[in-house]
Amino acid sequence: MTARSASNKISGFIIVDASGGLSGDMLLAGLFALGADPRAVAREVKRLPGLEPFSIVTERVKRGGIAALRAKVRCSKRARERDLLSILKMIEASRLETRVKELSQKTFRILGDAEGKIHGVKPGKVHFHEVGAVDSIVDIVGGAVALSMLGFPPLLHLPFRLGSGFISVSHGRLPVPAPATIEILRGRTVRLGGEDGEVVTPTGAALMKALAEELSELHSFVPRRIVYATGTREEPPPGILRLIETEVQPFKREVAVLRTTIDDMNPELYGYVQERLFEVGALEVYLTQLIMKKGRPGTLLTVLCEPDATDRLLDIIFRETTTIGARIGYERREELERWTGKVETSFGAIQVKRARLPDGTVKTTPEYEACKGAARSHGVSIGEVYEVARRSASKKKK
Repeated sequence: MTARSASNKISGFIIVDASGGLSGDMLLAGLFALGADPRAVAREVKRLPGLEPFSIVTERVKRGGIAALRAKVRCSKRARERDLLSILKMIEASRLETRVKELSQKTFRILGDAEGKIHGVKPGKVHFHEVGAVDSIVDIVGGAVALSMLGFPPLLHLPFRLGSGFISVSHGRLPVPAPATIEILRGRTVRLGGEDGEVVTPTGAALMKALAEELSELHSFVPRRIVYATGTREEPPPGILRLIETEVQPFKREVAVLRTTIDDMNPELYGYVQERLFEVGALEVYLTQLIMKKGRPGTLLTVLCEPDATDRLLDIIFRETTTIGARIGYERREELERWTGKVETSFGAIQVKRARLPDGTVKTTPEYEACKGAARSHGVSIGEVYEVARRSASKKKK
């Protein structure tokens, strides 16, 4: 389990201002500037089996007159190329904290999906070049580890400026933004043009897609701390990433809401429809019984999803139900930060859900399926398993 320092725990939110640049090493440096320990992060990342020896070096530099922190990953051996599946297996086989594994794998899957779509191959077959190197693996996994050391504060990013011109990569000379960067940021607000050069890298974009929500409307907030990080770009304008720690949540999430009413479908099929909708990205799917025209009993199917998932969910609705139309709306909703974990009990390890309240308190709820399985295997009531798991979670250090 990743060790956390109580003095470094962030109870508020972090706003990521990437208008001056964003890459994996810049975000890592920014998290170090907020209090994550580089040596402790390196020790945790070295839990990855098969990763070449490396070290993380930080230094204070000036960019455009601003004092900023820079983080460098040094590796004495030449790193080999890795494909997506080998990286995911490496992370899964490690002894890293469960949530660190989940966030790291999520980031690599986002990169793999984008690269696969661009090159016309399945994500699992994608071979990473720059991203498969040691420094990129350390940037991504180290970023998740650093967040854990800060208490997993929610990250909110401002709209991105992506730069202009061309860059040279292993595939040759490509336009800015790189194809992977713009593919990853589908559904997020971006602006093309601006300074010459790459402002947001694919790794930086993937980290934001995996770890952060977009701050589309800048509400009032109280800055607590402001730190600056930088990367390799020194020429004007230099690459500078600004992280702002805030006291209050300035963001309420926007979700798309799909609704359709159905009165001519076999009710046995709704379970399958729900499963398919969840498989392709639905956040919530629920059914409401109602009376429709001519007194017919009917069902209101409601699906909540990310705005960029609307088209593929509508495709499932039209293919798998009898409806011929659906309404689309957008709503704001506030969410607690959440993650999964396990607690040890007399009935074995029980999976739990955790959520952080606005005051920083963590509440824990045992997972139903885990409690059901333990109750059956031990011949006790599910209520007993649930209560034992709840007590174990309350004793566990948050």
